[in-house]
Amino acid sequence: MNSSSPSGSASPFVYVADVDAHCARARAAGAAIVMEPYNTEYGSRNYAARDLEGNVWSFGTYRPAP
Repeated sequence: MNSSSPSGSASPFVYVADVDAHCARARAAGAAIVMEPYNTEYGSRNYAARDLEGNVWSFGTYRPAP
């Protein structure tokens, strides 16, 4: 990360095929789950976790068309 960016300022979204399994692995590894897996109105399943630097990562099944 750029040294001029403050910790906790990033919020990436990452595609994963199996949100529930990914969340379980993240939890087992000690991740702070800030939003439990949930279904969206547009058909995606998502969850969010905070890393050690305070960044919130969102993971989900939404994958836009190329």
